[in-house]
Amino acid sequence: MASGPHDIYDFIISYKGPYQAVDYQQARNLYAVQEKAWEKYAAEKRLPNSHSKCKKLIRKGVPPSLRSWVWFEVSGAKQLMMSQPGNSYYPNLVKAAASMSKVLSQVELDLPRTFPSHPYLSCPTTGQAAMRRILTSYSLRNPKVGYCQGLNFIVGVMLMAMDRNEEHTFWLLAALVEKICYQGSFGENLCGCHVEMKTLQDLVVTKIPRLGAHMKAISCDISLIATDWFLTVYCVSMPPESACRVLDALLNEGAKVLFRVALALLKTAEANLLRLDNAGELMKWVKDFVAGILHVEPIMELAFNGIGRLSLSKVDSVRKAKALEVQAFMEERRQKASPRSDGASPGTATGSRSPGT
Repeated sequence: MASGPHDIYDFIISYKGPYQAVDYQQARNLYAVQEKAWEKYAAEKRLPNSHSKCKKLIRKGVPPSLRSWVWFEVSGAKQLMMSQPGNSYYPNLVKAAASMSKVLSQVELDLPRTFPSHPYLSCPTTGQAAMRRILTSYSLRNPKVGYCQGLNFIVGVMLMAMDRNEEHTFWLLAALVEKICYQGSFGENLCGCHVEMKTLQDLVVTKIPRLGAHMKAISCDISLIATDWFLTVYCVSMPPESACRVLDALLNEGAKVLFRVALALLKTAEANLLRLDNAGELMKWVKDFVAGILHVEPIMELAFNGIGRLSLSKVDSVRKAKALEVQAFMEERRQKASPRSDGASPGTATGSRSPGT
């Protein structure tokens, strides 16, 4: 087992320099501020009545001690669970998945690679067993999605933030995939993720035009940088504790938060990225930069107050245009992959499990 400092959820912290220890301490210092702001709501176990007050409070960060309650409430996970009569829905899925899940072999391959240095999540009889049950059960609930690589990391982080409550984590995953993220983001061919990448590309051109032009000039497509951000909702790209700050807002406000954070990351890195004239170097710089964000508050502040208006209706209008482009691309690829023979039905291209351009 790897040694070193651990965060509040028991993930290893990788300091890249002494300044990062200071960054992490700043992030920890915010918890006391958040606890104070949430004090009366925690005592009464209720969220603010005002939507705007609730949004503002959550954007500033949910105290880790309250995340399991707040996430379950604001995400819609509680409503999904309550829509099933009785208490047997998830246990029955778990039983059925043990013999019926078509994704079990792929899940088994991915579990040992899911946070292998984490003492709980890497344990075959505890964390891995819980993740297996959640992922295979969800594949039965939602066969259209089944299992997509990336969901394992999301489930790992959520499981820890949800105080290891397995059933609540299952319903949180359901809410994320079915109610919050763009439809198709985790489905076959990842069509929805293709749409999100093309939408982000347009938003970069609009919101950060110099960087958008520069990336185009060096043939660095945004999907090379941001696919993992969206497929794992930052749970792999960022340190998990920082990713949970993104999840605070994402689970309350929806997928536009993914775009806001992406734009904030790129805007923060812009000056450095403009000096790089090679797509590979740019990708590596961004990856290292995001992986080292132990104090995410400045990024979140910029995401919500420094990139201008970004309504869900604006995002949706761009998505609609991009969805048509992706559908045309997928159809063209399907036709090229389908063998032509008299009387035979066209085949279906399975596509790559990670989006490209």
